[in-house]
Amino acid sequence: MDVSASNDDPGNVPAGEGDRVAAADGAVAGATSTSPAPGQSEGGVWVVGLDGSDCAANALEWAAENVSDRGTAISLVSAWQTPVVGAYPMSAPSALTFDETELRDAAAHDVAEVARTIGERVDVAVTASVGHGGPAQVLLEAAESGALLVIGSRGRGGFARLLLGSTSTQCATHASVPTIVVPGDVEPQRAETILVGCDGSPNSMVALRWAIDFAGSGGTVVVAWVWDATPLAVGADAFFFPDASDLAAERFDHLVDTVADQARARGVTVRREFIRGTPRSVLATQAQQADLVVVGARGHGAVGAALLGSVSTWLLHHVHRPIAVVPIDH
Repeated sequence: MDVSASNDDPGNVPAGEGDRVAAADGAVAGATSTSPAPGQSEGGVWVVGLDGSDCAANALEWAAENVSDRGTAISLVSAWQTPVVGAYPMSAPSALTFDETELRDAAAHDVAEVARTIGERVDVAVTASVGHGGPAQVLLEAAESGALLVIGSRGRGGFARLLLGSTSTQCATHASVPTIVVPGDVEPQRAETILVGCDGSPNSMVALRWAIDFAGSGGTVVVAWVWDATPLAVGADAFFFPDASDLAAERFDHLVDTVADQARARGVTVRREFIRGTPRSVLATQAQQADLVVVGARGHGAVGAALLGSVSTWLLHHVHRPIAVVPIDH
């Protein structure tokens, strides 16, 4: 498959500064991308973040296993920064200087090599580019011109005990497109069974519709609504009544019925699971049988100003499965 590199083209990685985008490698510059083959998905470009870590490499492997019939191209994006190191002693009049061209070219060479390798294995076009700035900033800007962002759960700078790093947290919270966070210890495989956490909120319904589109023909989407009846009263307008769970179950069935036509058109099987319990523990258990977990950015229980709800955040930190966070305005 064709591999191409950006050459100061803001169409690949949007740039806020003139030198933010650099060619990934001179050896691949000038190659052209191909158009989708007849019958191929029009799912758009998948932006995949690379930083040289094993976790990022695993995220790329996951993308390679899933892009066929779901995406039209893979855009590999890496970030480089000028090290901030002061001269010694601190009283010296100037700081150490670095050759920024050398730093940029090294990053570009690495991502171009990965693009060549992965381009031989997938049936979509692969491009490679590097951006100047913080990793989250570069990836978020690149994702604005993509359809999906795929990242590892933590990169080279993360603490080993943390499942979710700062870059993946920022991307999942602020990305304008669905973001899939892939843990470094999961086996990259095609997502055939997809679990969607649904609470009836607009966010969760957007996530459900996106999951059905992503699953595609032959896929299975498990819609899980967890009814938490633990509190007797929460706030001024949320109370627990003896028959409230039955009413919630009826509403759940009604909401899932609204996506039935979409599922039939896509050839997707939709399974319904109405479960009494606590959302975190139930969804974590259900996730063990899923290839991908999909959640909305926030649900009914989230504070209005919060971009990422508490349940979504908890799942990202504790569940060892690829997790897609879908923004409501997607």
